[in-house]
Amino acid sequence: MQVTINDQNLAVDFSHLRNLEEALVELNEKFIPEGQQLFQVEVNGQFFTERYPRESRYVTLGEVSTLDLKTVSDEELARSILADAAGQVETLAQALEKSAALFRLAAEDEANHYFAQVLEALRWLLQTGEGACKVLEVDLQEVTSPQIGDVSDFLKRFQDLLEEMLQVYEEEDYILLADLMEYELLPMVTQWQKILSQLSRR
Repeated sequence: MQVTINDQNLAVDFSHLRNLEEALVELNEKFIPEGQQLFQVEVNGQFFTERYPRESRYVTLGEVSTLDLKTVSDEELARSILADAAGQVETLAQALEKSAALFRLAAEDEANHYFAQVLEALRWLLQTGEGACKVLEVDLQEVTSPQIGDVSDFLKRFQDLLEEMLQVYEEEDYILLADLMEYELLPMVTQWQKILSQLSRR
């Protein structure tokens, strides 16, 4: 098997390994330096992305003739994640509007489905932003935005709103929940998108 990392050939012995997952773990541990992250995998000249968790463990090494890896620095990956997260906001905004409309129509089953997706996406969006900022060594206490002022205060208000929404949801006040989603949460999500875009360019 021919193996490269960033177009540099590696002399490796995989005879003790069984599958692609084990090979990627070993390459990551032994050959990818600190401060770099595995970013792209090509197997036999084709981009490899797992379509389901741990798909790589079902690819035997006998099926792999070439394995080409690309890495990026932690900082580059963090900026890429921030940019991608900002791009996801439009989809989230559509789900918010859909969920709010369904709650107003009393279509509770379908509305609950969208609301669960919204909550999951919001948590991911907040965690992604904060995690990437740590990698970039950005102190959110010191970041300001012309539209919202201090970003750390904004995030506190964001978290408080999510907690209020969950309480309203548990009380089954769906009209109030729809109002909170549409008139308070949606503008905050749009503002967070602008902050993520700003941070990705730092």
